Amino acid sequence: MPLRFNSCPHCNQRIVFKIEENDINSSKYPAPVYILHKSKLCGKISTFYVDSFLRVSYKELEKKSGAIKTLETTD
Repeated sequence: MPLRFNSCPHCNQRIVFKIEENDINSSKYPAPVYILHKSKLCGKISTFYVDSFLRVSYKELEKKSGAIKTLETTD
């Protein structure tokens, strides 16, 4: 289960989340996945797009369609 480090597109705080292959729809890349930033100061959901190696390609502020799972940050 790879850990991914990135920043929240809403508040720019550092976030960490775990992602696995079954968390995404692997029939289309970049594959969207929803990330819930569990910080008390933020608490917002963003859409992150990952490649076949589960690396973040880009992110969107809004919750876009197509993701099959919402992952929560671990920090």
